[in-house]
Amino acid sequence: MNRYPPKVAAALQRNLIDRAHPLVLSVDADGQVRELQGDAAHYGHVDGDVRVLLRLVDDMLVGADRQSPCYWPLVAIAHGHHVALQWIPDQPFDHIVITDSDVCNAELTERQQAANELALSSMEKSRTIRELKKARIELEQRSRVLTETQLFQRRLIDTLAHDLRTPLTSISGYAALLEPYLKDDLALHRALGAIQRNAVYLKSLAENLLELARHGHPETHIQRHAFALDDLARDVETIVRPMADGKGLALTVSASSSAHRSPFYDQLKLQQILINLLSNAVRYTPTGRVEANLDWDGKTLSLVVSDTGIGIAAEYQKRVFEPLNRGAQQGREGAGLGLSIVQQLVESMGGTLHLQSVLGVGTRIEVRLPEEAPEMIGPPIVRPSDEPDLTLHNRRVLIIDDDVDICELLVWSLRDAGYEPEMLSDPSLAEARVASFDPALVVIDVDLGARSGLAITQELRLRRFAGAIIVFSGASDTLTRQSAEKAGANAFLPKPLDLRRFLSWMQKLRPSK
Repeated sequence: MNRYPPKVAAALQRNLIDRAHPLVLSVDADGQVRELQGDAAHYGHVDGDVRVLLRLVDDMLVGADRQSPCYWPLVAIAHGHHVALQWIPDQPFDHIVITDSDVCNAELTERQQAANELALSSMEKSRTIRELKKARIELEQRSRVLTETQLFQRRLIDTLAHDLRTPLTSISGYAALLEPYLKDDLALHRALGAIQRNAVYLKSLAENLLELARHGHPETHIQRHAFALDDLARDVETIVRPMADGKGLALTVSASSSAHRSPFYDQLKLQQILINLLSNAVRYTPTGRVEANLDWDGKTLSLVVSDTGIGIAAEYQKRVFEPLNRGAQQGREGAGLGLSIVQQLVESMGGTLHLQSVLGVGTRIEVRLPEEAPEMIGPPIVRPSDEPDLTLHNRRVLIIDDDVDICELLVWSLRDAGYEPEMLSDPSLAEARVASFDPALVVIDVDLGARSGLAITQELRLRRFAGAIIVFSGASDTLTRQSAEKAGANAFLPKPLDLRRFLSWMQKLRPSK
């Protein structure tokens, strides 16, 4: 083995000696100290009396071979010191070498403490992992419950949509059919007007409740498409006019456009906004007029509704947008949902709403909606029209719906329009009846109880039925519309069915004889 350079060896020796504080006791055969080298005071023996150390060494050597070296790395001695003891046999004296182990003990203690802390950390980590697993299981359970709740909510909304809109179709439709027959009977005509007004109110209330239930639902989103602004204005005026006529109010709904193309918005939500604003204006206008103007400039759609009604006091103007605010306008009638739903719909479409009102003079509400259609680089995306251009090879129309009232309503209406309608309330007989009746047009509801109208539509197309098919449903969302189109329908009509518009379209068709 190579020796260290002298200066290195000297430096190492000094460093090790300084750290070890060696104390060497040379003893004779009788155990008497003959020579002492080192710092006995470091180990608490200020007076040089090391008898305690000698007795300790004698105890350590009991049973040991004194002619062989012995080494004890960590021995506790008096005054709290920890030392390393070495027994080195020699002539003429044996040697006891004592070196300081406090530093080593401290390091050992530190390592042990680190090991203990690591063990504790591992235990804490294991406990944390168990708690995290438990929390994850609880979150998964809550997530399943939430998903089930959302699915139940969705089914409830769909059920309400169908069960509310279907009878409203009957009420509005039969009222529209009866109107020409009751013009000469003032009392009955006024009674019919009351039915129509309340049907409009129920439609508005039903749509508001459904919108309130859908608010924040993951499947609720804006369903934009291109449409004719004049059609929207005409449809809204047709719906609201019975309410205005019943109170003797002048009602005007106009549309204007300075753009070269049609607007691209959610038409159903726009209709709901306008019906709420107009019906609210009619409700709070005893005499005078109610006006609505729709203006499209190519970037923004502006809806302005004004009236000569009772107005809204300044202290109530913010409260009218709160849900269920029936007391906000002098305790008048109404559920207090209309303006709240309007604000909710406007915000969902990224628009703004501004109200101006003077007590006893009237109210003006302006809604401004940006188009927000960045994908429209080319021509606007147009959904399948509710009024497709069809050619019917005969006048026979088959109506498939498990609601007899709806069937009879459509049969009556289409017969008056010159068609040959037939109704079928049992969907299981649909394919057979189509084959025997050979209709040019099939009008079918989506919800037929045990069987879906979409499934029947698809089956008819698979059987190569070449006639037209119109699907109508209380669910008017994009998914239902797209499903109807994929199944093979030529058109989709939402409930409550606008019977006037439907019949107007049917009268435009040119069926062959």
